[in-house]
Amino acid sequence: MSAPLTKKDVEIGIGICGAGMVARYHAQAIAATPGARLVAVSRFDASKADASAAEFGVPCETSDEALLARPDVDAVCICTPSGQHARETIDAARAGKHVLVEKPMALSLADADAMIEACRSAGVTLAVALQRRTEPAYQLVHQAIEAGHFGRPVLGMAVIPYFRSKAYYDSAVWRGTWKEDGGGALMNQGIHIADLLAWFMGDVEEVLARAATLTHEIEVEDDVVATVRFKSGALGSIVATTAAAPGFPHRVEIYGSRGGVQLEAELITRWEGESVPAIDPSLRAGSGPAAAGAGGSPTGIAVTGHAGILADFVAAIRERRAPLVTGEESRRSLALVLAVYESARSGRAVPVTGVT
Repeated sequence: MSAPLTKKDVEIGIGICGAGMVARYHAQAIAATPGARLVAVSRFDASKADASAAEFGVPCETSDEALLARPDVDAVCICTPSGQHARETIDAARAGKHVLVEKPMALSLADADAMIEACRSAGVTLAVALQRRTEPAYQLVHQAIEAGHFGRPVLGMAVIPYFRSKAYYDSAVWRGTWKEDGGGALMNQGIHIADLLAWFMGDVEEVLARAATLTHEIEVEDDVVATVRFKSGALGSIVATTAAAPGFPHRVEIYGSRGGVQLEAELITRWEGESVPAIDPSLRAGSGPAAAGAGGSPTGIAVTGHAGILADFVAAIRERRAPLVTGEESRRSLALVLAVYESARSGRAVPVTGVT
């Protein structure tokens, strides 16, 4: 049973852990979701608390403990550096708060498992902000795959030709580090698109990868290429970079024995098969190139994805059902990314273990 809500039939009070760039997307998503209300944020730097309170229009606590102790906080959005996600999720669960945690949910499978168990034991909802899954074009493709419209899976490709400047990595000490970022082009930026590939194609059996740091002075990779074998027998590839100036839109291509689909950014560029659905013109690519969006800047994403994942999170709490992206689902994508890194380090094919 889920934790009780304050003003259950009226609204869900949400606190945001962290007050950086991604927290602003969560705040906009909360404002756009009926039945949800932002009641507080937190940040560890007390000297910036007043500025954050003014920006978000709610009290700013200077510790997680203070935020979690608030009786008006029913749920939290965790928007802190990736290395803090596990501890903060577990603390929130123990405090009886529902959790929407930013990607990646954790930096190790052990931490992911601990987060899942903590939320399960506390009876609270755990959702992960892999918000690309809420975009209409990707929803349509997933429905078609589930219905078997493309036939047997044959090939899947994810290409993430992004760019991040030196100023981006210099903007916070944790960026580009193994300890707090957990990886580079794939873990931080590309995990969204790798998640879509696994969502469409199914569990991954094995990966073989190479990674490099070519243009940035950072610990982690800014270039990675992986070949993938899925448990279905289908093959695939993941290519990610943050060194492709000025940045380009990501692409996803899915092919089966009876058809396939190509997407650029959140738009469908081509759909072929025995059964082609009626596709809303707004989901089709026009005659010109797609905007780079997140490919060129971390602020280049639209709020629609976060609004979708936040609305689903709130509905899951109210309806006492699983959210669209559960901890277990997010764990699958994390396992894939970690296997890619292990393969790149070892130079050998690596099984994607621990995936249910």
